[in-house]
Amino acid sequence: MSELVILKFGGSAITRKKEGVREVRKDVLDRLCWELAEAKKERGFGVVVVHGAGPFGHVPASDYGLSEGLKSERQVVGFSLTHQSMEELNAIGVDSLIRHGLNAVAYQPSALGILRKGRLSYLPTKVLIKLLGIDMVPVAYGDVLIDEVTGINILSGDHLVPYLARELHADRVILLTDVGGVFDLDPEDSKDAVLVKEITPGNIDLVCKVSASKGTDVTGGMRRKLDELIGLTQSGIESEIVSALEPGILKRALLGERGLGTLIRG
Repeated sequence: MSELVILKFGGSAITRKKEGVREVRKDVLDRLCWELAEAKKERGFGVVVVHGAGPFGHVPASDYGLSEGLKSERQVVGFSLTHQSMEELNAIGVDSLIRHGLNAVAYQPSALGILRKGRLSYLPTKVLIKLLGIDMVPVAYGDVLIDEVTGINILSGDHLVPYLARELHADRVILLTDVGGVFDLDPEDSKDAVLVKEITPGNIDLVCKVSASKGTDVTGGMRRKLDELIGLTQSGIESEIVSALEPGILKRALLGERGLGTLIRG
């Protein structure tokens, strides 16, 4: 394995997150899986896929107040239902990857990990390393986990991605969203929005006029995503946020092209 990529399929890209509809955008998901399979054939890199939740996770987690910690028996019911919903989404993603010729396998964070105030304090990666060693494609996801302090809490895919990148010594992180990167204004609301080509520790505060995520989101939206990725630059790992909706972008990024969206580097 010459290179390891951590690849995030954003919930806004593969589900109807903004509409709050519990539905997969199968045309987008299938094309992304095809592009990943084609790029992997050409370059032979290792990859861990992490996918977001969209309404499959954010809506029930919000309904049951799971990000507020364990305060009632009703939230235990919510834990079960939210995780079940995420497993359904994960199964759809794994199925698409397998149909496109990849040796995908589900990787369940809640069976392995423990949070502390919403951040991972324990998640072993030995199994992931072994899976990558036999050319498997682990597919992890945002999930509901036990929390040492609050009882239960939400593991965001945007927190899981940099954690895995550090622990597995990844070469690169690629995040797919429903827009072409980070803009100085919301591109859906302003025709004057300009793509920010590069974010560094020196300009992140200026950049973060970024609007909040549309749709229900219990994990902090774009600002938390950027903070996590800026932290990753301290380990020498660059990230790029690119469009999932523009055909060919993912394959080009996986084959090594830079500057297709917003680069986050130190």
